[in-house]
Amino acid sequence: MPLYLIIWIHLVAAITLIGGLIYLHLVLRPVLLPHASETESNEILRKTTQRFRTVTWMSLITLILTGAFTMLSEGGSARIETMWGVVLMLKLFLFAVAFALVLIHDFVIDPYAASTQSSMNAQSAKNNQRRAALVQQAILVLTLIILLVATYLTTM
Repeated sequence: MPLYLIIWIHLVAAITLIGGLIYLHLVLRPVLLPHASETESNEILRKTTQRFRTVTWMSLITLILTGAFTMLSEGGSARIETMWGVVLMLKLFLFAVAFALVLIHDFVIDPYAASTQSSMNAQSAKNNQRRAALVQQAILVLTLIILLVATYLTTM
């Protein structure tokens, strides 16, 4: 497969991930919270985030595979030992942190899982959803910073 096609797939995966996060935080949450009942809002958010979880993991797996292929195709350690390599390592570090936050969000906090909700009282469920929203915001900020670093890499 040509390298330009791999890079295009990488970009589509990044756009899908970042676009979905932006939609959740700048469109869906602000519309739901003031206008819908709490139960209705939670149900819509639960269904949306469950669907987006699949999209998120497909995007992350695609980013890892296409990123690894691109790095191997770029050619050797000569670039890694330069300033370009330092910036690339920064990008990879930020991606690892964002990936860890997604793991924490999906498998530790898990704000909309039925089993989690049934075992909590209303106040602790709200606190759990607030923590999840903060983690989602951190993921969004990190992915935007990663995009900035990636853009900077293309100019080096």
